[in-house]
Amino acid sequence: MPNKALTILIADEQHLQRLYIEKMLNKLGYHRIVPVQTFEEVQLLTAIPAQPFDVLIINAGLAVHACGLQPQAHHVLVYDHQDLSLDMDATADATPAVLVRLPGVPDSVNLEHFMDIIDPPAATTGLRVLPWLRELSRAPVAGA
Repeated sequence: MPNKALTILIADEQHLQRLYIEKMLNKLGYHRIVPVQTFEEVQLLTAIPAQPFDVLIINAGLAVHACGLQPQAHHVLVYDHQDLSLDMDATADATPAVLVRLPGVPDSVNLEHFMDIIDPPAATTGLRVLPWLRELSRAPVAGA
């Protein structure tokens, strides 16, 4: 079950892209999401180090305008990152715990794997019985 307390900031200049990512996160069970359009909005919302966002999902085009400024976030996903050797300049104390760069726009699989790193699913205890196996065990035995 996803951690419903996680706060997620999505930064992209394109409204439809922000909406697409937000919908995928909603399907995964995350709803505390703030979509923004500019890097200035990211800086405003992450300016208070005492209340950093848990996750920042940002388009590399906005991150380029960062000019060495690192927003406060525990985990960062940078997408549409064409130059994967480029690092976001960050001071040692502002380095996120998880920093992932994707060469393109995240799809549902990429986003699910990224969120699983940050918010691992709870381990299931006991045996997991498949529905068809449960039904088979309830059916009467022929010829008995």
